[in-house]
Amino acid sequence: MKIVTLERILKLGLTNFWRNRWLSLAATFVMTITLLTISIFTILNLVIQATSESVKSKIDMTVSFYDNVEEEKIRSLETALATMAVVKSTHYIDKDEALSIWQTLPIKDRTKQLVTKDSNPLPRSLQIKAYNPEDLSKVAEFFDNYKPLISRISYENNKDIIQRLINITKFIKQIGWIISLIFITISVLIILNTIRLTIFTRKDEIEIMKLVGASDFFVRIPFIIEGALYGILASILSTFLLYLAI
Repeated sequence: MKIVTLERILKLGLTNFWRNRWLSLAATFVMTITLLTISIFTILNLVIQATSESVKSKIDMTVSFYDNVEEEKIRSLETALATMAVVKSTHYIDKDEALSIWQTLPIKDRTKQLVTKDSNPLPRSLQIKAYNPEDLSKVAEFFDNYKPLISRISYENNKDIIQRLINITKFIKQIGWIISLIFITISVLIILNTIRLTIFTRKDEIEIMKLVGASDFFVRIPFIIEGALYGILASILSTFLLYLAI
């Protein structure tokens, strides 16, 4: 392509953008709102996912053992748990650590003083985390064969709460993706209609250009330049507005 022809095409694209400035302004405004909306919902979706992962990471199971159970036995159960594919981590809490945790609880000092190192009724326990909270039910099934050793499993008491948290995080994530998909679809439709409207308003101009022998490339490229200008301006404006909003 000759440099002169390229220069003329660029000039024509810029001239058309300015000559139809109200249409250009409307198209740029629509694209700015579209990009801004997509950006906001993308950020919200990322925040929702981060919140969902944070909630999941805090869901665990605590298995408390009777005092007559040997530590060796608890340790062997911990080793067996570590071999399970669904288990992310295990942590053994002895009586001393249980006492330390007790001392940090937000309860009255008088209540805290009821438990001391010499008189410590707090049980030893295993704290277990799964890669997916849904898999804690499989861990609970593992302990079905060791019920005589176990005084309490937190999963049994908190099963409904855990399931509710799992359902909420799944629902929030799905809603985030659905909303993003809806707005992306709306964006594409708006951009297509803007292009159609631009071509329709230039119908006579295109026919004249064809009559004087302009090639398809020469006719199309100014529209591409205009579209690029819409996109560049819309990107700058939406980024600026998003920066102000954040």
